[in-house]
Amino acid sequence: MPNQAAPKPRKSAPRICAVVFDMDGVMVDSELQWKLAEKEFLLHRVPKWRPEDYQRVTGLSPAALYDFLNEAYGLTESRESFLRDCGRLAEAIYKNRVTLAEGLLQTFENVKKSGRPLGIASSSPRDWISMVLERFELAGWFDAVVSADDVGGRTKPLPDSYLAACSRLGFEPDSCAAVEDSRVGVLAAKSAGLFCLALRNGANEDQDFSAADAEIASVRDVSEVLQIR
Repeated sequence: MPNQAAPKPRKSAPRICAVVFDMDGVMVDSELQWKLAEKEFLLHRVPKWRPEDYQRVTGLSPAALYDFLNEAYGLTESRESFLRDCGRLAEAIYKNRVTLAEGLLQTFENVKKSGRPLGIASSSPRDWISMVLERFELAGWFDAVVSADDVGGRTKPLPDSYLAACSRLGFEPDSCAAVEDSRVGVLAAKSAGLFCLALRNGANEDQDFSAADAEIASVRDVSEVLQIR
């Protein structure tokens, strides 16, 4: 399907000095892969799980997912067991199943050629991020990488990961842009003070992006909306 023209932002983008990407669902199609893995991971833990419930957990860290499921459904499994099995599934997903977003590397090149640094702010554990960076040889693009481990578990929708990324990049949040694919991610970016682009990736039509500054249909649209030349 041909890429659509970049939509106009709901408000004009400020002068952007750095761009911070979410990983899951933005850089790689892992949110889709997690959805496909529901039967093997969630259904035997939560028999009442419904596909529409996924919109409520998209963007949560593994620990936050456990807390949500435990509160909503009363899990009998321990946190340690849940996180261990989640890690095993993550290894299969990140090392074998995910693919890079179309146009991602060109977008990275556009941003870096403009003299702007790149960062990652993710609710995933650092070892999950490392799997993606190593498999696709992406580490060299980034000047800052913030994981759930780096913010003491204070993950999205809290602003901590974006605040940490901006600090490491050396810029105030209001001069940085975030690229997100989930409601909780958008809330985190806006709470931190970043200009936020929300990506419709084909697997998140149920996500509420009303708090975002712009919606985009492809990571290719990042350069156009942020006026990066």
